[in-house]
Amino acid sequence: MPKYTGFQCIVCQNTFQDNDDIVVCPDCGTPYHRSCYAAKGECINAMLHAEGKSWQELHRKTIEGRECPNCHHNNEPDAVRCEVCHAPMQEMHDIRIVLPDGRTMHYDPNDPCCGMNPEEELEGERLGDIAEFVGNNTMYYLPLFMRFKETGKKLSLNLPALLFPHLYFANRKMWLMCLLTILAMTICGIPSLLTTLGSVLSEKSTLETYAEYGFDAETMFAPLIAFVKANKGLLNSLDMIFYAVQMTLRVLLCVFANWLYYRHTLKKVANIRKTQVSVQTRKTLLRTDGGTSFLNMLGAIGITAVMFFLSYMAVVMPFVAM
Repeated sequence: MPKYTGFQCIVCQNTFQDNDDIVVCPDCGTPYHRSCYAAKGECINAMLHAEGKSWQELHRKTIEGRECPNCHHNNEPDAVRCEVCHAPMQEMHDIRIVLPDGRTMHYDPNDPCCGMNPEEELEGERLGDIAEFVGNNTMYYLPLFMRFKETGKKLSLNLPALLFPHLYFANRKMWLMCLLTILAMTICGIPSLLTTLGSVLSEKSTLETYAEYGFDAETMFAPLIAFVKANKGLLNSLDMIFYAVQMTLRVLLCVFANWLYYRHTLKKVANIRKTQVSVQTRKTLLRTDGGTSFLNMLGAIGITAVMFFLSYMAVVMPFVAM
């Protein structure tokens, strides 16, 4: 007899349970609690009788089981994940990614593992925990992480890390890399800052602006202006060298940022696992320590501004004190 658990009796509207005494209409196959059918004395699903249809035809696929959209295994009607491949039973979107080992990932906004088995291990950590930590954009990162594991390669492209490396690392809560990047970019900008200050402070309009506030900028910054003029060629050469260093650093971050995030994720997930907390607490910690943060990017912008100010003071003050 088909399994009707989870369906509703159209008389009492209660859901059928595993141990319920169920009878079906001999004409259309509509299921009832035996007591409900006895109370009515006949099948009340007149619509099916009039159309010559059967209740089983309408619900055949669900009665027989839920077919997995990934591996097509026939599961229990109330299955949430496939018992074979562990893919979610919801209908999946058409976006698919083939992994290095031939498996296919599907995009499903309700499944952070994108159809993969959350119990699968990635360098000793559960894929489900890694997906929880990554949070946003698992469809992009999980295939990359699998490729890093399967092939041992470390290179991939990360455009945000090329254009705004400090903001990328801040957004992914990688504060050490964020601060190191800001420091490196600030140092690389010092020759350009010196050249720009020497040029701007030599302009008449700048001197007049300072004079309006009671500062004799021409005398105050004379040593700085003289230093820049005397070493203009050297500063321009240093500016070109430091610019090349900065661009090289950006390219390196572009191709290694994803791998750095991969190692960061594994380390953080391992640390949380070692705390031996409950499953729910672990999920909370993973989501709190991982994911992305817009506020972190604002903080990185603020730190960059402070570093620029400090570099300005470091460049200007020695000459002003002379």
